[in-house]
Amino acid sequence: MTKMRLFLILRSFILIILAVGIEIHSLQLIVDDTANEKNYLLAALSLHLIACVIGAYCFTKIIAPAYVESPVRIYFFIFVILFYLPVLGLIALTFAIPLMWNHTSRPEEPAFPISLHKIRNLSAMAPDARIQTENIKSLYRSRNPERRLEAVYATLKIKDQDAIPLLRMALGDSVDDIRLLAYALLDRKEHGLSKNIKKLRQEIEKNGNNKNKFLYQKIAIDYLDLVRLGLVQGETKNYMLKMACNYIEQGLKLYPKDAGLCFQYGQVLLRLRKYQQAYEYFKKAENFGVERGKLLAYYAELAFYRQDYLEVKKIMHAIDPPGNYPQLSTIANFWRETPNAVTE
Repeated sequence: MTKMRLFLILRSFILIILAVGIEIHSLQLIVDDTANEKNYLLAALSLHLIACVIGAYCFTKIIAPAYVESPVRIYFFIFVILFYLPVLGLIALTFAIPLMWNHTSRPEEPAFPISLHKIRNLSAMAPDARIQTENIKSLYRSRNPERRLEAVYATLKIKDQDAIPLLRMALGDSVDDIRLLAYALLDRKEHGLSKNIKKLRQEIEKNGNNKNKFLYQKIAIDYLDLVRLGLVQGETKNYMLKMACNYIEQGLKLYPKDAGLCFQYGQVLLRLRKYQQAYEYFKKAENFGVERGKLLAYYAELAFYRQDYLEVKKIMHAIDPPGNYPQLSTIANFWRETPNAVTE
C-alpha cells in the first residue's frame, strides 16, 4: 500500500508541476504588452482555470484518503484557494505535501482479526439465528468504515443468498480494506463450490457411468448455485448452466423417471430460456411425485413469459406466500390485486 501511495504522490507532483507551468504562462499573457486585447485575457483566464482544476484534483487526492466518503467539499475548498491565489496557492500547497503525507499515510489498524489471504481457508461458520440480514445491511450503511467492515465480516454468519448481494455492494466501497475483504469472501465462496464440483466430476468420471443419481444431482446443484448466487456472469454463466444440463442429462439417462432430476432439469432449462422444454420437465416432475405447491412459482413465471397474465393471476391466487414462498409475498399480492381487465 505504501508503494502505491508513493506512486500516487509522484503522479500528483508531476501534475502539480504542469499546473504551475500553466499558471506561469497565464501570467506571462497578462503582463504582455498586448494584454489589453480580450483574446489574451480570455486565454489567460482559461489557463488559470485549467491549472486550478488540475491542482485541486491533485491536492484532494493527497489530502483526502480512500476512507473519505465525500471529498467534493475538500476539492471545492482547494479550488477556491488556487483560483484567488494564482501561482502562490499552488507553490504553498506543494511545499505542504510532506505534511499532508505524514498526516494521511499513518497505517490503520484492521478492524477484523483475520488476514485477507487467509479468508479462503477460513472454516465455514454456521449461520447465527440471532444475526438478521437486515441488521447487517443497516450496519453496512454506516458512515463509519469500521462498522461497514464489521458488516462485511458478519456475512460469514448468514446464508449465501443474503450475503452475496451485500458483498457485491461492498466491492464498490471507498475503503480499500473493505473492498479487498468483500472480494476475498466472494472468491472464497466461488472457490468452495468449484472445488466441490471438481471432486464430484472426478468421482463420476472415475467409475465411468456412475449409477449414483445423487452425484448427478449434487454437481448440478453446485453449478446452479454458482449461477443463482451471482458468482459467475456473462458467457461463464451460460457455460455453467450447460454443464449442469450435461450432468442432469447423464443422470436422466440412468433414471428417466426420477422426480428430483426432472425438477432440476426444468430449473436449468428455464434459466436457459427454453420455456417449453422447462414446462414439460416441471410437469414430469409433478407426475413423478414433486408437490405441485413447489412448482407453482415456476408455472407462474413460465405463464408470464408466454404473456398469459390471467394464468399468472390464477396461479398467484393459489400460492400461499407466508408458507411456501415468503419471498413472493409482494409479487403475489400485486397479482391478486390486479384487476382482470388489466391482465386480459
